[in-house]
Amino acid sequence: MKSINKVALIGAVGKDPEVRYTGEGLTIASFSLATSEKRKDKEEVTQWHQCVAFGKLADIVKDYIKKGSKLYVDGTIQYQTYEKDGEKKYVTKIVVNDISMLSSNDNSSHSANQHTQKAHCSDSGMTPAISAMDDDIPF
Repeated sequence: MKSINKVALIGAVGKDPEVRYTGEGLTIASFSLATSEKRKDKEEVTQWHQCVAFGKLADIVKDYIKKGSKLYVDGTIQYQTYEKDGEKKYVTKIVVNDISMLSSNDNSSHSANQHTQKAHCSDSGMTPAISAMDDDIPF
C-alpha cells in the first residue's frame, strides 16, 4: 500500500523568518504562513501554518523571505509532541521541500523568479539537495 504525506500552500508570511544553526552549521529557518478562504457565509477564515526549511533552502528563506512575502510552499506535515511544565503539548509543522516566491523582495532589484529554488529533503529531513526550478508557476 502506497501512502502520501504532501502539503501545498499559497499564502503570506506572518513575520520575518527565525534562523538558527545546528552545531554542524546546518541552517534552519522557521516562519509562519497565513492562508485565507471565504466561507459560504462570506466570513473569511485565516489558518496559520508553522513552516520549517533546512540547509540551502533555509539560506534562501533567510536571504529573500520577509514578513508579507507571498509564497507557494510544498512540503510534508510533521506532528511533534513535547512536555512543558508537566503538560503535553502538540505541534504541527510543515517541513518545506519546495518554495516559490510569488512576490518580489522590496530590498532586491531582482525578480522573484530569478531566486526561485526547489529542494527535496532526504529521508533524514536534514540534508536537502538543491536543484533549479522552472520559472513558470505550475498553475
